[in-house]
Amino acid sequence: MGELTVARKVRLEDIAKECGVTKGLVSRALAGKYNVGDEKRNEIMQKAVELGYDFDKLRTKKNKKTSVVVIVSQAILLKEDFWQPILKNMYAALNRASIKMEYFVFDSNNIDLDAVRGLKENTCMAFIVLHKNPDSIFKELKKMNKPIIEVDPKYLHYTGTTQIKYSNYTSVFEATQTLIKYGHKNMAFYGSDSHSFSFRERHEGFLSCVDKNKASGVKGYSLIFDNSDLQYSDNEMLRSFLVEHPEVTAIVCANDIVALNVYKIIQALGKRIPEDYSVIGFDNVRAGKYASPSLSTFNVPREQIGDEIGLYILRLKQDNKPQYSEFAIRCDFIERESVRRLN
Repeated sequence: MGELTVARKVRLEDIAKECGVTKGLVSRALAGKYNVGDEKRNEIMQKAVELGYDFDKLRTKKNKKTSVVVIVSQAILLKEDFWQPILKNMYAALNRASIKMEYFVFDSNNIDLDAVRGLKENTCMAFIVLHKNPDSIFKELKKMNKPIIEVDPKYLHYTGTTQIKYSNYTSVFEATQTLIKYGHKNMAFYGSDSHSFSFRERHEGFLSCVDKNKASGVKGYSLIFDNSDLQYSDNEMLRSFLVEHPEVTAIVCANDIVALNVYKIIQALGKRIPEDYSVIGFDNVRAGKYASPSLSTFNVPREQIGDEIGLYILRLKQDNKPQYSEFAIRCDFIERESVRRLN
């Protein structure tokens, strides 16, 4: 019979060793203090999550300086390509305004509500929630009567928050209009409405543009899959649809990951992009740029979003109340090799 092994708690020394820095630097970075470079701070935060560091000891400390608390899941914090530039610029903007940025990191699969309730001891001026916004956490935050800023909210729970979103609806409307201008008459939207609010808005932008142009013979199809398994695709659904609808020449996707999965199905059918199908994604992730052919997409201006959050928090500090219920950051179209002009 094997011996029972007790997992050792991760210490500051462990994180320091992994990052090649001093224990004091790790302590200052995790506490959100100013005298740590933003790139090094993000590296230390990411390593702390990877090693399983217990953030509870940091959460209930009262802060004497003006501060905000960023509510972020472990999964989001580890998405270096997408979220780190936002965090980096948000930290820099807040730092310029002498506003301290602290982190509250949670595990989406095992939310510690006692730790969430401990945030009421924090004297921060506002909470910033990045994307993943579980209802159980929001119920507790609302009780604290402080401004809540949601960045690209995954779900809509409550009124009274400030939502910073991307131009999901208008951007996809413009993408669909561009395809129509290029001679595409039969198109499909491929995504998952239940996955996130942004996915649903993009679908609505597609439907609205198709409806606007239906008198010109434009027809749109909606391929909506269940993304609870986070596969970002329903291969059989898409394969069957493309076989049954050879008239379709373009596919607008909810994001780049979905679009890159479409690439695989088109290739498996012996078809080509863009000769047989034009494909458009959203988010401008690195993999799309280097795909073959390179993926047309919408750029999410991550650095600008961080700056805008910082500016909004500064106005919040000056006015002592939220100014907006929501505002959208424009995402510009990047046309690459995956789109074909038919006319």
